[in-house]
This record gives sequence, C-alpha cells and structure tokens, in this order.
Amino acid sequence: MKRTILFSFLFIFTIINAQIVNGDTLSVDGKKILKVWGTHYERGYATGYLFGDKIKDISEDYFISALFGGSSYLYESTRIYFIANFQIEEKYISETEGIIDGMIEADILLFSDILGRDIDANDILFSNAVVDIASMVDLDYDFGCSSLSSWGGNTSLDPELAGDLVITRNMDWTPHPTLLENHLLVVHFPSESDEVNWLSFTFPGFIGGLSSLNENGLCAFMNMGNHNEHPNTFSFHPILLSVRNGIEVYDYDGNYDIDPEDVQAAIEENYQLSGSIIHTANSQSGLIIECNNQNGVATRDDNDNTVIPSEHLASTNHFRELYPPAGCYRYDNIADSLSNNTEMSIERSWNLLNGAAGVYSNIHTIQYVPTLNLIKWSTAKVGTPAYQIEPTVFDTEELFTYSTSANPQYYQEDSFLSVSPNPFYESTKLSFTLPKTTDVKLCIYNVKGHKIRTLLSEVLVQGNHSISWDGTDENGKKISSGIYFYTLETIYNIYTKKVIMVK
Repeated sequence: MKRTILFSFLFIFTIINAQIVNGDTLSVDGKKILKVWGTHYERGYATGYLFGDKIKDISEDYFISALFGGSSYLYESTRIYFIANFQIEEKYISETEGIIDGMIEADILLFSDILGRDIDANDILFSNAVVDIASMVDLDYDFGCSSLSSWGGNTSLDPELAGDLVITRNMDWTPHPTLLENHLLVVHFPSESDEVNWLSFTFPGFIGGLSSLNENGLCAFMNMGNHNEHPNTFSFHPILLSVRNGIEVYDYDGNYDIDPEDVQAAIEENYQLSGSIIHTANSQSGLIIECNNQNGVATRDDNDNTVIPSEHLASTNHFRELYPPAGCYRYDNIADSLSNNTEMSIERSWNLLNGAAGVYSNIHTIQYVPTLNLIKWSTAKVGTPAYQIEPTVFDTEELFTYSTSANPQYYQEDSFLSVSPNPFYESTKLSFTLPKTTDVKLCIYNVKGHKIRTLLSEVLVQGNHSISWDGTDENGKKISSGIYFYTLETIYNIYTKKVIMVK
C-alpha cells in the first residue's frame, strides 16, 4: 500500500576531537536518508564520518573493480588525466577533503589493496566525473536513463495536479550489487549565503546532481547522450557538479526566478568532455538541455516536439536538438502512448514511463510534483528493477525540515508559519496562528545561530498574527544578502521558518 512517510529528525551535534559532525541519518522502508548541514567542508565531514565505510566499498568494489576492471594502471592513468584536465571549484575540493577527514575520524581504513595507497579527496572527485570519463575510456558500464514531464492542459483534468507539472524519472545504470546495497537520499542545508536547501538521490560518495531538486521546486535529472566525440581539449567540468551548481546556488542566472534556466546557465558556464542530456523542470514547465564536447549546448522545450504533443517533454539517451534525432524505441513508446491519450495524472505518468521505458538496469524510479511537495522513490533490488517495486512516498516539506542549535536549543520548522514574500528585497512578513493566548518571542537568526534582531517579545492573544521585517538588525543597519531564520518561541514550543534576503 502506498503511504506517505512523515518523520522528524533530532539533530545531535556530536563533537569528535573538537570537530562537529553536522549530520544525522534515518532509514525509511529500508532506504537510507542522510541530512547534512553547514559549510561544504562540514557537510563533507559529516558524510565521511557517517557513511565512510560505504564510500570505501563503492570506491573499491564498484568504481575501481567493476568500472575499471580492477586495473590499477587504467585507473591511475585516467585519474591523472582527470586531475590535469578538469577544473573543480574550491568548495567541492573542500567538501571532498571533509569526506576524507570524516572517514579518518571514523577509523575507516583508507588503504586500497588494488591501488596500493590510501584513497584521497582526488579519488572522491574522480568518481564524481565517472559519466564524463566513461566516454573516453573503455569502461564496463551501462548508463541509461529516461524521463517524462507533463503540465498545463495535459494535467488540468487531474484533480490533484490541476494543470501543474509532474515529472517521472528512471535512472538506469548497471545494477552492481554494491550500488543496490547503498541507495541514499542526501538532504543538504547549506550555510553559504548564496545556496539553498536541496536533495539528491544518489550513493555514498557521489556529491553531484545526478537526480536532484531544491526546496524552491526546481529539479534536474541527468542522462547520458549518444554523441561523445571530444575533439576539444579545454578545461572540463564534471557535468554532475555543473547540474549541482544550478540546483544548489540560489537563482544561478540572476533573473530573480528559480527556473530551469538556472540549470542551463550553470551548464553553459563550463565545458563538457562527454555528451549529456539534462531534464530540468519547475512547477510550470520543463526544459531539456543537451550538451557535449563537440557541439556545445542546445536546449529544447515542448515547442520543439515533433512526435510528442505539446506540454509534454521526454528524454532518453538520444540527442534530438544538438544532433538530428536517432531512433530510440523508448522514446517511440512514450510518443505512441501520448498520441493515444495526452491527458496525464500522477499515476499515469508513473505507469506510462515505466511501461514504455522500463529496463532491467533501472536502479531508481523517481516522481516529483513540486506544487504538492510530493516525491515517490523506488530503489532496485538484486534481480528486480526499481520500477517494478512499490515506491516510498515522501513530503518535501518534511525532508527539508531544518534545525539549528541557536541558544542552543533545537528548533523545529512548522507549516503554520508562512513567510511572504520569500525571497524578499525590501521587507517580508511572517504570519502565524496561536491556538491559545501565550507569551511570544520572535527573533531573527543567521545560519550560524547568531541572533540578528528581536522583533517581538510580549503576550499575544489567540488568533492570527503577522509582523513585518525590513531586513535590518538591532541597530537599524541593513543586513547582507543570505539565508536567515525566524524563530517563534511560545510557552508550548519553538518553531522556525527560513527566509532569504536578496539585494
């Protein structure tokens, strides 16, 4: 029976040799969930400390042994090429260094018998370029994937969607046993002022945006392309980290909208080695981004459809804009199904994609409805692809529940608090409802837990209330752009709501 899993986390700040482990874990229906918060280094450290043994297993059993056939020579020579030719941002270097430090603190043996040396941060970064490197090295891999998004008139008759978007995604990789034992959902709560909360359906040690979405309703799913010619030898950037930039950085293209063009801008800013197809969407529409080394970047939306009706977008592993379309039975199956009936519901989107494009190598099947805060996630088992397994249903508001240690109590975000506008430029208003007359204290904190301003400290009667904040501190000075938190404290509980200020 399908069910929504509602849960909360008690964030325990564990101090190990003066290093805080900013992370906590939970298992739901056998699926592991990791929440990490803080800087890139702190999030990496927590990941390494809590999942270091799994990172080591995937590095040795899957990446080195399976993909590289256990050849230390092939692995090391390709790793040297990666270090020399890929440009990685300092934030990701710091994050992977944090992973290694967390593994060390957790007493994980870093030594690899195959390599004859310790695994280091470069190995973690190298593994996050696996889909880039696969195009130039004869690796033993099967990187597939397919997706379908629908919106507008196609979803208007569904009472749940009412015209809003639904997107379903199949992530198809070779079903290696080590991957099948280590499905992981990671939820990030960045302390960097230009980053937003986001989550990734992934595996321990993979920090890029393979299948990801943020709390503003923007998602991106990466597929391999079918043209991987690489005549150009510029400085490359791992496509999964480019996608992560578009999802994690707030309003990447600076147009004051959180939309698929953010992912497009993040990809266009860098140079790719191999071919990739990224299906990105928000609540209103979808966009397909095609890129490779030879021809650069091209996009297509539903206006570019030829055999699929408008207000639908489908992607497989075949370029349709960057190059003339090649035959693909999965894409043709999707088109045939839509030609018979263009109407879409949440259930039909799931069933249509899996009936038309379900394959044995399907490791994850994911469905996302931004306006409903709805995620469905199925994970493969040995011998059974993900799409044949009943999904676990999540509420993104629950997944993006954030706690902070300010004062130093733990605060739980709650849905009865609303902030509008959010993000804000000049001022914003917090609204809330009190079930009883009570003492109320309302304060603003930054991401480090430092109090910025006390907005209210008095007795309020039962009922609806609201208060505005103009983005100033106790001294009336305008604060800098970034992420802040309202904290509402009553005699019954303490709640928080995140607000983003943009100048």
